[in-house]
Amino acid sequence: MAKKDFYDILGVPRDASDDDIKKAYRKLAHQHHPDKAGGEEAKFKEVNEAYQVLSHKEKRKQYDAYGHAFEGGGAPPGGGAGFGGFQWDFGGGNGEGFSDIFGDFFGFGGGRGARRKTNQGEDIQASLTIELEDSAFGREKEISLKRVVACERCHGSGAEPKSETISCTHCSGTGEVRKQFRTPFGTMAQNSICTECHGRGKVPKHKCTACNGQGIKHATDTFTVKIPQGIDSGEAFGVAGKGNAAPFGGTVGNLYVAVSIAKHPVFTRHGDDLHMKASVSISQAVFGDKVEVQTLHGAINLKVPGGIQSGTVIRVEGKGMPKRAGYGKGDLLVTVNIHTPTKLTRRQKELLEELKKENL
Repeated sequence: MAKKDFYDILGVPRDASDDDIKKAYRKLAHQHHPDKAGGEEAKFKEVNEAYQVLSHKEKRKQYDAYGHAFEGGGAPPGGGAGFGGFQWDFGGGNGEGFSDIFGDFFGFGGGRGARRKTNQGEDIQASLTIELEDSAFGREKEISLKRVVACERCHGSGAEPKSETISCTHCSGTGEVRKQFRTPFGTMAQNSICTECHGRGKVPKHKCTACNGQGIKHATDTFTVKIPQGIDSGEAFGVAGKGNAAPFGGTVGNLYVAVSIAKHPVFTRHGDDLHMKASVSISQAVFGDKVEVQTLHGAINLKVPGGIQSGTVIRVEGKGMPKRAGYGKGDLLVTVNIHTPTKLTRRQKELLEELKKENL
């Protein structure tokens, strides 16, 4: 089955702007989040995969030129790049290529030259709540979750330590079993992975007592992950090799972490921009002044022009969040409020009374 077009997944046209792609992604990620009622895990992963490509300038350029073929650095296994705008997908659901399908079906894949297929561990998902600063600076965070890991006693082999392995009697050590069946074209042969040795051709003489020969076990694993700079609530990132382990030394799956950002006491986030409030006195509002405000990157002196009105927004360029595309930062937007004092000295009251007479 051909892989779905990334633009179709996000529901945007091919000439969509970066902002349109980001808005579409956030809407769909929120809609299909696995932790939300009615969320679809498969759809959530599909949306994230599309966004990871289309939100990256170079990846999007390659995808526009070559379609899904670019993901593997060229044509997909067993297939070819698209011709005349078509995308050819000869891959099976379990990673088999075009040659595997014909080789197994007609018996070409059997015998000594057969390519052994490795087990693939499952991908898993997790949720993580982080602080705004974690996203801004790409900090490392500790995460703890339950997953399938390789057995520590046998190191994933399924065999007791120092126990020898013997040839699998079910497949005669080939790692594959061959089945023959009749078709309108005659007798055909099909090869499949041996269910006893899982394609290894060998089995332990004595099974590991810790995992009963499975090579894997369930455990709570704690490790650190690096937060991608600029990531926002509703987005996710992948951690290679931190999914479920596969039995008997297969490839470990990946971890996909869905991010939520905790409410910040000072800043609110809108895309790559940050918003905050700052108060100025009446005299500062009238005459103008420089006011110290805190940003994520340290204190700055904000220039307040004379005659400013309460509610005016001052934009400070480059003091927002890092952009996910990998270059530049958003802006900091400061809403200025004029502070009206509630307690005045006698002198202050006299001065204000004089100003009142001047209609100020």
